[in-house]
Amino acid sequence: MQDSFTFQLNNQLLFGIGKTLEIINLLDSNGWKKVALMVDKGVADNSEYYTKIRLLFKNSNISISEIQLRGNEEPSYDYLDKIADEVRAISNLDLIIGIGGGSALDMTKALGGLYTNSGPSIDYRGFDKLFNPALPTICIPTTAGTGSEVTINAVFTDKSEMKKLGINGRYMNATYAILDAKWLESCPKPAAISAGVDALVHTLESFMTTNTNLLTRALNKEAFILLWKNLPALEHQPNNLEPRQNLLLGAYLAAAGLFNSGSGVAGGLSYPLGVHHHIPHGIAGGIFIADVIKFNIDRGWYEVAELLDLIEPHPNWSEKQKANRFSDLLFDLTSELKVPQYLTQWKITAVNVEEVAQLMIPLQTAFDQNPVPFSADQDALKILRLHVE
Repeated sequence: MQDSFTFQLNNQLLFGIGKTLEIINLLDSNGWKKVALMVDKGVADNSEYYTKIRLLFKNSNISISEIQLRGNEEPSYDYLDKIADEVRAISNLDLIIGIGGGSALDMTKALGGLYTNSGPSIDYRGFDKLFNPALPTICIPTTAGTGSEVTINAVFTDKSEMKKLGINGRYMNATYAILDAKWLESCPKPAAISAGVDALVHTLESFMTTNTNLLTRALNKEAFILLWKNLPALEHQPNNLEPRQNLLLGAYLAAAGLFNSGSGVAGGLSYPLGVHHHIPHGIAGGIFIADVIKFNIDRGWYEVAELLDLIEPHPNWSEKQKANRFSDLLFDLTSELKVPQYLTQWKITAVNVEEVAQLMIPLQTAFDQNPVPFSADQDALKILRLHVE
């Protein structure tokens, strides 16, 4: 754990079931009168709550330009440029609001940056490439997972290189985040579970990374408790909004920890699998996270025992015993949430797994953040082989 570190968080949070109903007051208090509203098409088509919020805007003095975003695939830079052209054509905007999952919120933050910075979006790929401060943004997640509403990252696929590389850094934070479980009522169970598992992966990887520190660890632990206690409700209490409100906060805290500490192996593995095999990001991370933790335990890293103490104290056990028990419980939880065990449905089998493993070679830098050595060429293949038939 690092004893010298930096930490950043530049985001104002509005938290509570039904909190979005106060949005007109928020806009009025900031003097925002002309707004572009980015909404995931699935939310626009299926959410009764969106119908209610849209009526609030209609009955206000706010000028709203609505743009519906496709939500059936993760966005590319080409798609970002297409929507940026539409947004830049709206003169004198005060604000961009995003309502949707992580991809819609990434689009919202990037569009805020592109509205005040000219040129193609690919020019800003990397860290701190934006010259001018972004237009203010409000991010409202409709899934409890990515935490995009709090991070300084926005991930897009570069189709020419078939890689996910984001626009990151200063000016990429949302001005406000609204966490309101009413939005999660219309979220299908598979999407809710994928998002929730993604948040759990975020907080576990942030806890493990070599860049962890006292502050990120504090966030990791609070996020972990919220996620661990409430994730089973997605399977067993799908209509209970209180657990979902807790999951939203858990995802927010997990992401705040993650972007201040860095990620690790499970997240690294998931990116090329998403680009090349269209495995949902949260599910991919969920497939591998327990294996990664077991890999680390088998090589003498037992710090995850601290997390077991939060959910199942065993004061007389050794750190190794606690760590192994935590690993077992994590396997049980992903099984309870019906996270797939095998990659077969995405056409990854014993026949082509070595070819798939080659996609991991460029990710060694990310894997180097693991607390014990993990090789992109050999260890990644071993992990992948655990999930092929």
